Amino acid sequence: MDTTEGVAATPRQTIRYCADLARPYRRHLLGGAVALVVGVGISDVATPLVFAAVLDRIATLRPGRGGLWPHFGSLIVLYAVLVVAGQVVFRVSGWLQWEGSLKAFANAIHRSFERLLNLGYRWHIDHAAGEVASSLSSFSWAMVDGLDTLQWGVLRIAVVVLAAVVVLAVVAWPVAVVILVLAAAFAVIVVKRSGPVSEASKQFSEAHSRAEGTAADVIRNVVTVLTAAGEPAESRLVESLLAESVRADLVGRRVFTVTRAWMGGAVGMMTWGSMLVGILLAVQGRVHTGVIYLTLFYAAEVSGQLLDSFQEIRKLSRGLGRAAKLVGLVNTPPAVVDSPSAQELVVDGGELRFEHVRFSYSPEQPLLEGFELSLSPGEHVGVVGPSGSGKSTISRLVLRLMDLDGGRILIDGQDIAEVTQASLRRSISYVPQDPQMLHRSIADNIWYGQPGVPDRARVAAVGRAAHVAEFVNALPEGYGTVVGERGLKLSGGQRQRVAIAQAMLKAAPLLILDEATSALDSASELLVQEALWRLMAGSTALVVAHRLSTIAQLDRIVVVEDGRISEIGTHRELLHASPVGTYRRLWEHQSGGFITA
Repeated sequence: MDTTEGVAATPRQTIRYCADLARPYRRHLLGGAVALVVGVGISDVATPLVFAAVLDRIATLRPGRGGLWPHFGSLIVLYAVLVVAGQVVFRVSGWLQWEGSLKAFANAIHRSFERLLNLGYRWHIDHAAGEVASSLSSFSWAMVDGLDTLQWGVLRIAVVVLAAVVVLAVVAWPVAVVILVLAAAFAVIVVKRSGPVSEASKQFSEAHSRAEGTAADVIRNVVTVLTAAGEPAESRLVESLLAESVRADLVGRRVFTVTRAWMGGAVGMMTWGSMLVGILLAVQGRVHTGVIYLTLFYAAEVSGQLLDSFQEIRKLSRGLGRAAKLVGLVNTPPAVVDSPSAQELVVDGGELRFEHVRFSYSPEQPLLEGFELSLSPGEHVGVVGPSGSGKSTISRLVLRLMDLDGGRILIDGQDIAEVTQASLRRSISYVPQDPQMLHRSIADNIWYGQPGVPDRARVAAVGRAAHVAEFVNALPEGYGTVVGERGLKLSGGQRQRVAIAQAMLKAAPLLILDEATSALDSASELLVQEALWRLMAGSTALVVAHRLSTIAQLDRIVVVEDGRISEIGTHRELLHASPVGTYRRLWEHQSGGFITA
């Protein structure tokens, strides 16, 4: 079940999360902002004042009297200095802001990636990987765009408007009053309309994320789609999701259009009012030529900036909408967390004990009820039972991929709920039924979890022991061969051999095999079983199996039915039990080593 819908964070939560990610780089970002303010002061205050002074001198200049330099020399030099200074300051601002944004971008991906990993096994199987990856990508770029918009959009516009009001308050205060009043009206419109704009952006982002995530999921599982001739159905699904995205964007466009109309009206009134007041002041002789220029300049400048602010607000709103999905995901409390007093697990012998274990995936469907089992140090115990009886779940509970509903699991007397997850999993080698390999080389996958770069000699040694060498030696790049998405360039049996080699290299005191030979043919199984016996020799092993030949030689076998152990004993004891039990019936119903009924 996909539960990604309805988890988008609020704008406030999204802003708070982004601010936390950007905080380590505040010196760069604040430095860029300060440089921007200085640059705006040069371009929108100092430079217009120089122009105003030039116009005033031209208005009072008598024809034929005075030369260029005595009247205008200082202003010409000052203007040239301002042009150069403005360019330098703006470039410094851009560099500082981009460096801070780029580092915040990397931090956003890293921190969000960590949070997503910590959400745990059950969370990830409930959420489409493609959609989660799409949300992470959208968030990181939305954050960079947001930082850029805040500085070069919102901050710049605010400083320009403030500079205009301050200068006009000194030279023509009635015009300043007109600009200030109508700018305030513009701000009220922005505040009133920001909610609908943000909501429309969020709806579009969620619809687009679903479409993109579905497309990514189909591409990732293209073999399943092709073998089921599912291309037309998937094409129609993506088309319908994109149509939903388009509809959401058109709704947003209507919201933006209405907002734009209100904003345009406020800006038009401000420009008209400023011009009218400026003309009245000139007619009355209360201002000179330079002031008229400043009035017209700032009326045009402020109106342009305020209209541009609509686009900047729209960009911010869309960015918040794109970011909100991921923030909602990473704000999900992890299902499995270390206790505040968690200690490192110390394994001396390797005793594994289940005490009154209760677990269910949902309250309506209890899976394990009062499950009890004890494995002595170095003992090898097999677990069998009908499908859905909870065999694989038992292995995941030992790894603490999920927390228990009741009871305890102890390793050498230590409750696994009271030790750190990292130390627990370092102490367990795990070979699953369907190993999920990383898109890296075979050597990298065998070495995974070990520090540093792969030791080729050790990789080759465990590769020989797990019979990986038999197929690797035939590959052009040997252990350097990249296995493809989820290891799909290898067969199921080859992936299991790689996983067994990884477990051999780890050599943990506890070993969990969850259908570790299910994808092997009979010949390969005989070879790998030999390797598994060597692997189990120094470990306490819990072996989950459908293929009963895998576990016939183990110390004990337990049969799990309806969440409890119904039978326990050696292979021979269970076959000769009276009355006939589940294990014997399963054995008799095997064909070629597999349970068929």
